[in-house]
Amino acid sequence: MQKNQISPVIIAGFLVAFTGMAGVGWWLSAPTAHVNTQLPIVEAKQGKKTESPPPSNPVSKEGRLPEEIPAPGPQPGPCPPAPQTAELRAREDADQKIGTILLQNPTPEGARDRLLTLFSGFSSFEKIAAAPHIVNLVTDDRISKVVDFLKSPLTPVEAQETFFNDMLNRPPQVGWPVLVDVIAAPNHPLAQRAKELLTTIVGGDHGNDVAGWTQGIRDQMKLQGVELPGDS
Repeated sequence: MQKNQISPVIIAGFLVAFTGMAGVGWWLSAPTAHVNTQLPIVEAKQGKKTESPPPSNPVSKEGRLPEEIPAPGPQPGPCPPAPQTAELRAREDADQKIGTILLQNPTPEGARDRLLTLFSGFSSFEKIAAAPHIVNLVTDDRISKVVDFLKSPLTPVEAQETFFNDMLNRPPQVGWPVLVDVIAAPNHPLAQRAKELLTTIVGGDHGNDVAGWTQGIRDQMKLQGVELPGDS
């Protein structure tokens, strides 16, 4: 009887398989190094946000460089006062002189009489300074002296205007006849203004006809129940 013999090929296969299984077992039993595959977490620092400094020459949206601002220089001091003119000094001196006269004559009657007496000898600026005080001190019954000053060519126009305007504040029987006197005065600088005012008052223009102006204001005052002085 023939004995069963194992083929060398089969034996070699068993050896290879056994060797492979032994290698797998050793690999599985070996300690495994754990590798951290997670990325490190970086914590954000708390605090102010860091900004880059602006460029030295920032450019506007329109693409233009801003204009340079010049450094502040020394500030100018106050302007010196304007030099005093000779006219201004003369006016101030005249005001001071008239003020002194008023102080020396404290009563209204005394100041009035003194100014009326000295007026003709005053300088032009002194007459201008005295005129407002005269019209405030002179009453209607003493108006004739003021009328003389108003008609005089030696009275400066500025003072004449003060006397003229005062007549418009007087009662009609006092002030209106004076306007006629101004028209009658030769080459008076306020004659045209007197004509314009009287034209409105009497309702017509009589030109240089003094009698026509006088009759016109007489008729107007009769309508108001007032008579001119000397008509009664």
